[in-house]
Amino acid sequence: MVIHLLINFSLLTTFIFFGDMILSRLNERFTLSKLPVSGFYGFGFGLFGIVQLYFAFPLGDGTIIDFRQVSILASTYLGGPVTGLITAALIAVFRLFFFGPIHQATIYGVVNVTLTLLAAVFAFSRKKPDVQQWLIAGYGIAVIATFILIPLIGWKSIGTILLFDLICFMAAQFTYLLISHLKKSHEALEMFKEAAERDFLTGLHNPRSYNRIFSKTAELSALNHEPFSLLLVDIDHFKHVNDTYGHAAGDAVLSKLADVLQAGIRIRDYCARKGGEEFAILLIRCTAEQGMMVAEKLRSSVQGYVFDLPDQTTLQITVSIGVSSFPEYAPSDMLEKADDALYEAKENGRNRVFYAK
Repeated sequence: MVIHLLINFSLLTTFIFFGDMILSRLNERFTLSKLPVSGFYGFGFGLFGIVQLYFAFPLGDGTIIDFRQVSILASTYLGGPVTGLITAALIAVFRLFFFGPIHQATIYGVVNVTLTLLAAVFAFSRKKPDVQQWLIAGYGIAVIATFILIPLIGWKSIGTILLFDLICFMAAQFTYLLISHLKKSHEALEMFKEAAERDFLTGLHNPRSYNRIFSKTAELSALNHEPFSLLLVDIDHFKHVNDTYGHAAGDAVLSKLADVLQAGIRIRDYCARKGGEEFAILLIRCTAEQGMMVAEKLRSSVQGYVFDLPDQTTLQITVSIGVSSFPEYAPSDMLEKADDALYEAKENGRNRVFYAK
């Protein structure tokens, strides 16, 4: 029995890890919404539950067990009641019509699948920590297994039934630990990605992230024949701020300016710190005329904003902005054109917005 248990736990581990890997790759490539992800869980765990039927093993007293309940629990936990229903339906239909002749044990097996689904929905709808939800689910399938097996093998085999209950409970907690580990790994990976793509001072996209986003935006805009605009923003006389008020004050100005710029654009737009006191803003599906309007709005907002410095004093600054756009310019030329426009804004008195010539 120990060998069969190890095989089943190995199958469970392999399926969850490889399933997570496949889903992660698909999500990276297609950015999946909740519906296809739920479908992936529902059908994936349903098929795995069917595979588990073929790896059933004897427990004693002629009792044959498998881990199909665990598939239903995992599916419901990850995707919700409808996802769990898909998994349970696949397992039940296969058990009834494709897995040998129908007899009393078959009917009890389908009842077991149905009750397991109800227990999963109940457990995972509780407003409790995940570990407590899985404890409830584990207890639930153990109780269900007891009431299913007693009519089949009788009270004389209560020892076998209790052993099966313990195995079911352990399998449920093992599954929770696997899924929890993968979730924490994904969260840590996202945190590292965020740190690698964000400027430490302002929280905006850093140059590496900006270059990646610009390339993707240019590709999609050309493919869909949609305009987009690039704004280069530079603080006027920023060296004077650092020399007069200190670098701590300069950092405070950069951080607050990032907030002002971010507040002046849409959620779908991107703002990055290019380096020093220069910022880049990508305006998605934005024409040259609209880009100039946004740039002027940002320039005016910065001019009117009062910056609080660490020494409790206040300061007001201005910015100069250069603008270029697609399709007026090829994406490969937009940065240079916006930089030329920024230079013109500086040469013509600063605190101005210029469009690329």
